[in-house]
Amino acid sequence: MCGTDDACTCSTQASTTTTAAATRPGNSQQVFQVSGMTCGGCASQVSKQLAEVPGVSDVSVDAATGAVTITSSAPVDADAVAAAVSAVGYQLVH
Repeated sequence: MCGTDDACTCSTQASTTTTAAATRPGNSQQVFQVSGMTCGGCASQVSKQLAEVPGVSDVSVDAATGAVTITSSAPVDADAVAAAVSAVGYQLVH
């Protein structure tokens, strides 16, 4: 995790990562803020971890703003999102 270092060691700075297909009608979207992401590598770690949360069909992460958009068939529990983000060393901003 490079979010705790003063200087990011990843090769890219901010990027957006999407892990699944576009939003389908009837899906729910939730936006969360994550602190500590500084580059595309950070965004990729968070995205991969959140894609494993049950019910999640799409994840979009913007490291520059800390915004994480989750698409699912039903709203995803915020505690599950926080746990997934924490598992890769970042924090959900409440």
